[in-house]
Amino acid sequence: MAISSFHTYVIGADRQVGQYLSRLLAKQNLIHRGISLESRERPMLQSSARPVYVLTPSFNHPSDFADTRFWLERAKEEDAVVILLSTLAVCKAGATGTVNEDCADYTDSEMSEYFLDLERVAASNPQHVILRAGQLFSLAADDFAGLVLNKLRTENGAALDMQRLFEPTPADDVAEVILAVLRQINLSDGLWGLYHFSGVEAVNAYSFAEALLSEAGQFEDLSGATLSTESGALMPELWTPVADHQKLFHTFGIKQKAWRKGLARAVRRYYRADDSQSTSVEGR
Repeated sequence: MAISSFHTYVIGADRQVGQYLSRLLAKQNLIHRGISLESRERPMLQSSARPVYVLTPSFNHPSDFADTRFWLERAKEEDAVVILLSTLAVCKAGATGTVNEDCADYTDSEMSEYFLDLERVAASNPQHVILRAGQLFSLAADDFAGLVLNKLRTENGAALDMQRLFEPTPADDVAEVILAVLRQINLSDGLWGLYHFSGVEAVNAYSFAEALLSEAGQFEDLSGATLSTESGALMPELWTPVADHQKLFHTFGIKQKAWRKGLARAVRRYYRADDSQSTSVEGR
């Protein structure tokens, strides 16, 4: 069944990944509708199209968990295909330093419990895809990249951890992956299940901040900003382990992407938005 035979509902269209996915679907003239997670309206279903619920909760909005569970349960009522965005933060690092989809050693955080519960509900639908993403960033105020950039701009630097490794993962790349999955999921009954995706190259918080400073320094004078290293200093609050991504590649042909390119895109968008806001204010 081609993607045109689906009617895609992006539930969480105002969240990081949901925003990018909605733009991609619109750009390619694919049938879709954006819905907020808080909404309780029942989508108007087309009799000729199979509904697909793509749920893109934010990892930084605790209220999203209950709302996502509501939509997962409604998906079962509607016999909808489910694609759930989850997080690699549910897994502890394996003995080899990486985790794959068979990991059963979970973190004991409240966040992990929430997402594992959502994954169980999603998996109760025979036609589901669960995508565990790495350390998401888009330079939103509440993600790690946004926090670091704010410190560079307002505090002239930061002390960062350089011990633990994670794989930065651009939110727009995750949206591209979901679109690629949407295009293929009904080509075979063997595509349903759990997958991991994150950016190429594991780094520590200090190295990531270095890359961010280099990119942002092209748009404003940050020559006075300094970075230092300190064990246990600033690092992602929601830490994600390094993952094995072979299953996604062998099943869908989806390769990892270089997060540094995604960082450059995110920084350009950030400063263009700043310029737009400044122009709007000056023009009043």
